[in-house]
Amino acid sequence: MLEPTKLNQIWINDHIYIAILPESAYNLEVWENTTGKIHRMARMDYKYHRDTFAGFIYRLCPDINLMQIHSLQKQINPFFDLEV
Repeated sequence: MLEPTKLNQIWINDHIYIAILPESAYNLEVWENTTGKIHRMARMDYKYHRDTFAGFIYRLCPDINLMQIHSLQKQINPFFDLEV
């Protein structure tokens, strides 16, 4: 498994971040860092299933709103040469 680096991390809140792994089959992973322990919450193939991203993130972080999800997608899309 590839370790997420700070260059491809997009933070959702203080404890949860998205790791982008463009060359992997599951190229978007959601990680949680609590009390020094890091664990993967979920992963998806963003490049081909980005239309389900809003529901995917909302299930993991129900306190997030659509504007925040849109902002996340604007940060993620350049990793896959997708329109912003």
